[in-house]
Amino acid sequence: MPGKRDKADDDSRHATRRAVPSRFGMDEVLWAAWLYYEEGQKQDKIADQLGISRASVFNLLQKARDEGIVNISIDPSRIARADVALELCELSGLSECYVLPTPQDPATLANEISHLGARVLEARLHADDTIGVAWGRTVLSLSKHLTSMRHPNITVAQITGSAVATFDFSPVLCTTNIADRLSARCVNLHAPGVVSTAQVKDILLNEPEIRNHFTLLQQCTKTIFGVTQLDGETLLEQSGFMSDAALQVYRDLGAVGFAAGYFFDAEGQIVRSEFDERHITMALDDLLNVPERICIGGAPQKVGAIYGMLQARIANVLVTDETTAQSLIDHYKQRT
Repeated sequence: MPGKRDKADDDSRHATRRAVPSRFGMDEVLWAAWLYYEEGQKQDKIADQLGISRASVFNLLQKARDEGIVNISIDPSRIARADVALELCELSGLSECYVLPTPQDPATLANEISHLGARVLEARLHADDTIGVAWGRTVLSLSKHLTSMRHPNITVAQITGSAVATFDFSPVLCTTNIADRLSARCVNLHAPGVVSTAQVKDILLNEPEIRNHFTLLQQCTKTIFGVTQLDGETLLEQSGFMSDAALQVYRDLGAVGFAAGYFFDAEGQIVRSEFDERHITMALDDLLNVPERICIGGAPQKVGAIYGMLQARIANVLVTDETTAQSLIDHYKQRT
């Protein structure tokens, strides 16, 4: 039979069984377990080193578990993070939450959240996705952490217009980077993010090319975006996206955060001003109809903004850190 012949061939390659090193007390099971679990060697390499077949290595590793030489358990800190994620989902209505262990160095937090966000996006990809991309430092950092893949049937589309002053993390660059990493179709929005009057916005939105772009956005299966708090100086001002005076109008109206093109207050109500009439971005109803709305963000100063965003249902998937997640849970419990 072919199976027996394959096994015989495998055994013949390892006809000379090696002597167990003295430091393992002549215990072949311990030797195999050490090489596999402590040194991280693959079973093929262990088979060569011990002079036995791959099947025999498998049996030795199983025996190591059965005899208690190896105890496999889940890291309690990971269980704790899983509990935090589940509790936050229950309180907030999130579909899913991914929680990063809070790094010892706060300066690395944004980069590490972006790294986790990249892994989350990769794991959730489908061959025919249409991914809407917002702009910002977190999204650009995520794009740099993506593994190079080949997904020619995925479309990556810009959900808000562009601004020259935000070149280092502009909507165009964020969208292009993600598409490049995925070898996907890239569709940029050839319109400014903010125009001079509401009439100019109406004219642009009625242009066939731009109208077709927003029709495409209605087919999005995922959106990716960060969240900005409105305390102190913000990315919105630093980038030149809007003036201090325009932003102050939103603060005066009670806005605490901005995400995916929209301002919102602490209770999740969308806050609008004259600026929205000139802002070219994905329609709110279309955004809320996207099945997977993935927000990547965390930090103590962002807790209020993330809470408001979750109340607004702008995101239904959150990638954050453990400290922020626990603070959000405390925030929900204080409000009930």
